[in-house]
Amino acid sequence: MNPYLKRIRWRLLWISFACLTLALGSFALNQWVYAASDDQCSWVVENGKVVIREILPEGVAEEAGLLEGDELVKIQGRAFEPTQEGTLKAQRFINSKPQGAILIYTVKRQGRQILLPLRLVKPLEPVQLALLLNGILAWAISLLVVLSAPERKTSRHFFYLAATALLMSGATLSGNAPIAMRIAIALMTAVAIALLPPLWIHFFLRFPHAFALRRNRRFLQAVYGTFAVLSLWLLFVRLWAIFTDGALRTPAGVAPEGMLKAALGAFGLPIPLYVVAALTGLGFFLAGTFRTHERLRRALLPSLIVAAVLCLDLVAWTLLDAKYGKSLLFRRQIFIFMLPAPLLPLSFAFAIFRHGLFDVRKVLLRWVSYMAILGITIVAYLGGLAWAFSHLSSIPSGWAGALIGLLALPLGWALRRLLRGIRRRFRRDFSSTREIALSAVREPRKRFSEEALIKSLRRALGEAFQPQFLEVLPIEERQILLPAAEAVDRDDRRLHFPPQPLRLPPGLLRLARENRELVLGLGSEEADWIREQGEGVRAHVDALEAQLLLLIVAGDQPHSAVLLGGKYAELNYGREDRELLREVALAAGQVLETAVMHQRLVAQERLSQELETARRIQEGLITSHLPPIPGFQVALRLEPALETGGDLLFVKRRPSGNWLAAVGDICGKGLAAALYMAQATALLEQAAQREDQRLEEILCSLDHTLRQLLGQRGFLTLVLLEWDEAGNYRLARAGHPGALLLHGLSEDCSTEMTPHGRGLGLRPAGPGDWEVIEGVLPPKGWMVLYSDGLSEAMNRDGELYGVGRLGNQLRRLWGTGSPRAACEAVFQDVAAFDTQNRDDRTLFILGREHA
Repeated sequence: MNPYLKRIRWRLLWISFACLTLALGSFALNQWVYAASDDQCSWVVENGKVVIREILPEGVAEEAGLLEGDELVKIQGRAFEPTQEGTLKAQRFINSKPQGAILIYTVKRQGRQILLPLRLVKPLEPVQLALLLNGILAWAISLLVVLSAPERKTSRHFFYLAATALLMSGATLSGNAPIAMRIAIALMTAVAIALLPPLWIHFFLRFPHAFALRRNRRFLQAVYGTFAVLSLWLLFVRLWAIFTDGALRTPAGVAPEGMLKAALGAFGLPIPLYVVAALTGLGFFLAGTFRTHERLRRALLPSLIVAAVLCLDLVAWTLLDAKYGKSLLFRRQIFIFMLPAPLLPLSFAFAIFRHGLFDVRKVLLRWVSYMAILGITIVAYLGGLAWAFSHLSSIPSGWAGALIGLLALPLGWALRRLLRGIRRRFRRDFSSTREIALSAVREPRKRFSEEALIKSLRRALGEAFQPQFLEVLPIEERQILLPAAEAVDRDDRRLHFPPQPLRLPPGLLRLARENRELVLGLGSEEADWIREQGEGVRAHVDALEAQLLLLIVAGDQPHSAVLLGGKYAELNYGREDRELLREVALAAGQVLETAVMHQRLVAQERLSQELETARRIQEGLITSHLPPIPGFQVALRLEPALETGGDLLFVKRRPSGNWLAAVGDICGKGLAAALYMAQATALLEQAAQREDQRLEEILCSLDHTLRQLLGQRGFLTLVLLEWDEAGNYRLARAGHPGALLLHGLSEDCSTEMTPHGRGLGLRPAGPGDWEVIEGVLPPKGWMVLYSDGLSEAMNRDGELYGVGRLGNQLRRLWGTGSPRAACEAVFQDVAAFDTQNRDDRTLFILGREHA
């Protein structure tokens, strides 16, 4: 997961949830729950009378027979004082009635009183509907943008701007709402007023051109502070009006006078400031658009035109409202000014999708589908509840709450099933993905061509996972060359990364060789080794948007690296995906090893005879046959993984009559390891002829000599065993697996002997600290020396054979009393277990006969 997205995902969730809930909830309450009934006419107090000033054409007042100029005397038999407060009471009385209620209006016309029945209506508010649609569109587009590029400040700023616009669209509540609800809406309105205009200006200071003014703290503090103070003042005025029943009165119950009245009369100040803020943001948008390159300018031109039209629309609305704001017909036609509002987010969406301003395609399918399912489910749930309670109004409130809670359980279960189902549709079936991914290594004609195999592997991975980014790079000298990349930093500056090397640490390669850890995450949480190479390399990998590094190891040597970006509709690779990629890497490594070996054999055919000669020489150096040793049985065997190997098996009688046995392992394989093994064997031959040289002295001499013979990274691990006719033994170890001492069938009758000691020939030079263990081999006891080719044999599941399994097998065979039979049985068991045959195998068993 993108680290920036991981950091802000909960913030996105709760901001989106809060804004959607408040906007949709306010709209629903305003339109259906607390909607005010309307008589579609307006009144005015003139000369101590309430006179009907304007009647809406084709409205219910006109249908009832009301005329402009009629004096309103009573409503439903109630008389109201001909004052502003009286008209407010009359309006609240009308608003409190249900839709379709019929009120009797008593009007005086030409000196006569007339009774007219009027049917009240609750009309839809198209202004709020247009604002809500605009807010939802802007929020949805901004969510896609911030999910696709969460590291960019511009995308996060766009999301906050759109979320505030969505919040602003629901910051209206009229009608008969309770005081608590009106206070909550007032708070929401204050937050929206404080944030929306400065965010609009600040956004266009960043996009499409990064103005230096965006870093001017004083300017930004002045902009944000101005609207924050304005919002606090408007909140104060709204709360004043709420607690005084809609009329601006002092606590004493009288109208405010003087400066207080003037200050409270400044309630209409926001509209001119909104116009100024909108024009300021448009100015920065215009200037920034013409400072960018041609491609971006063409992409933003439709959005610029729409923004300019909307600003002109806002100016026209402001001017007309100042002149005709008291007109009932004008107020009912205000929605015309709001109709173009959704065009602004739609124009941005067109620019994003058509010209690629943000890479939203990789999240569009998944997130839009998720949100659609979530929205449909919630709408169905709320609609069902509304229908149920409209037909079952007699249910007590307690039982109604319990019913809602119970209905939420199957709703959550159904929603979970739907989301999991849509996720499965986005993901390719795992079995088909596996077949496609492994198809690259199953074609026989590609087994002897590196180039064909790599090309087929790239094609198969691309078809199986459809990654956003896919590169197969060769590994040379333990490093790969990252391709060139381009990215945008948090300040929206475009960064270019030329090709540069990415080093693979030795520990990582060792894990790949020994434990087959071939799939490596490249995120910041999983790849500290990348950051250790510098922030530039870390930024380069992030710019490539690579999530995984797949190592292909051929012959225990890293051959190629596959860089994979996010896969089709999913953002991340799951556990099953990583296991499949590991299987692909193992299979590709095995096939590639065959191809590499084939090419080497074709290119180096002239060396075949030399290799055969070297194999014969090595076989001659390995101790394979021994004369009878009185009182002991000896079994030994060495199997190289290749034609030649690096394991050492040496048994020799010393001039003193004692016997010396050695099992060792030269790092590496092949001809070079065989040559070093031959040198080490010759050195042991010389040391064995010296009667007075002890085991620790032999190891010290070998360490000094091998450091001169082996390369910078070459070394030898060795275990030495010396014994006499009485069964007394001395054991020393130099970095090699320890020896096993067996004298019974139970687990308590086996001991792993691991005296400490440093490997031979290691650089830099240091004390070996070779420890020598002395003891007596009991009658019928076995002393077993082995190489790691046995204990580290691996099956198809990546499970090692292990020292424990080897010990159990030897204890089971101890009862036969035949070391030779046990030796053959162990090799057969390891061969049946191992599926890779990656290392040389050596086994030496010394068994003492009855005393």
